[in-house]
Amino acid sequence: MIYTSEPQQWRAQLSLPVEQRILVLPDEVRDVVHQVNMATGLDAVPAPCVPDAALQADLRAALAGMPAAVRDLVAPLLLGVCTGRGLGSSGITDIVADAVDGRILGCIVLLDMDLLETHTANSWATWKENLPFGGPGFSLAATIAAPHDDTRAHALQFLLLHEFGHVVTAGGSFLPRWWEPVPATVFPFLDLSWHVNAAGRFQPWNSSDFDLRGSVDFYGTNKLHSDAIVTAYAGLEGSDFPSLYGATNPYDDFAECFATYVHSELLGRPYVLRVDYDGVPQATLDSFWANPRSDAKRAFMRALLGEMPAPAVADDAPLLVAA
Repeated sequence: MIYTSEPQQWRAQLSLPVEQRILVLPDEVRDVVHQVNMATGLDAVPAPCVPDAALQADLRAALAGMPAAVRDLVAPLLLGVCTGRGLGSSGITDIVADAVDGRILGCIVLLDMDLLETHTANSWATWKENLPFGGPGFSLAATIAAPHDDTRAHALQFLLLHEFGHVVTAGGSFLPRWWEPVPATVFPFLDLSWHVNAAGRFQPWNSSDFDLRGSVDFYGTNKLHSDAIVTAYAGLEGSDFPSLYGATNPYDDFAECFATYVHSELLGRPYVLRVDYDGVPQATLDSFWANPRSDAKRAFMRALLGEMPAPAVADDAPLLVAA
């Protein structure tokens, strides 16, 4: 959580249209991210990035091109999209609170342009899907945009949809509050795939778990050999998770459901993963939203996005999640 001594400046952001809430990484935000990076052993040193005209245009296009239902959900919560470098992950979502009274002001989304600047949609998605794996042999190829849409703006849009899933989580009651022990109560999204084990940690239900799920490490140094792609993705296709990244914890499970549902089902864009061996295609992976294994999460997303009665929303829920 980021505590600010200038809450009025942050509150003023809420009066702007969503596509105009673009900021350079503020010092008070940079300092918190740097502290988190040091505490978790990341070498990345955050720095501001002033967006040029082309990046401004791409960000505004990414935001303006989202469905109205998405903008309506995040508008009361989103303080800004901040551009920086050396953040340590493609995107981060955090809470800003008043340093005087601790009142939560809203959420910010941080984008690391070091990891995004040179990518188009498909090259960025392919890079991210391969992060947990290393070595020769198997690899993944991701397609999240048709050739005419394979741009940086569409890469930014998909990443922002994931981060906006965290923004929605921060204002919701369908997952446990990030900073508190999990109470013994019902959480509409959590309970679809997860429970809290005896050690107080999130654990998938047996019917949702699969081999290597707990070994996947997207932003750390514990890489699996490329051969593990076959085992991991075979398990994923038998689970009720939308992606391998979504299977790592409940918060990214929701954020990946949110991003892929809006991307595929509302915007009608492709989301295709292919397994290659030495560059030769071997198999195309099953589409999550086209498969009955998505039924429960489809119903949740339809309710959240106004296609059915919406889940309850709470007043606050601080969150710090890397994407």
